Amino acid sequence: MMTRRNVPWLGLLVVAMAADILVPAALGIGDPPLGLHHLEHAFLLFGGGVLGIAYVRRSPREWGDPLWLFATILLGAAGLVLMVPELYSRVDAYPVLHTLLHVGFAVVGYFGGYAAERYSPRSGIAWLLMVVMTGALTATGFGAPPPGV
Repeated sequence: MMTRRNVPWLGLLVVAMAADILVPAALGIGDPPLGLHHLEHAFLLFGGGVLGIAYVRRSPREWGDPLWLFATILLGAAGLVLMVPELYSRVDAYPVLHTLLHVGFAVVGYFGGYAAERYSPRSGIAWLLMVVMTGALTATGFGAPPPGV
């Protein structure tokens, strides 16, 4: 819930996400190992989702509309598609595209958290747990073929 007490925390989250997205691109720092990179994506999805949930709780509530459930499922799938390693090889050659991909994670997180929370109370938290768990599993190599295959 967005209150005066948690606005500084949400602001700190926005600053951390912006630093994560912009500082490596501005300094020309290369990518971390793939596992850490997936955890970074999970952080951006999580941060965006927290902001989406915080915003929706201030909004008028109309729970249970199936369109919000559909959007939640679609946005969860979009988070998975953005983590496909084959996409990185095409995007990594262009630093601006790589930065935009990271912005995309935060945007998908925001709208995913927002849509889930609009569908029903506390389902945004479940959505956040799902995307963070997905990022953690992909960081360990789950779902990726072994090297050389």
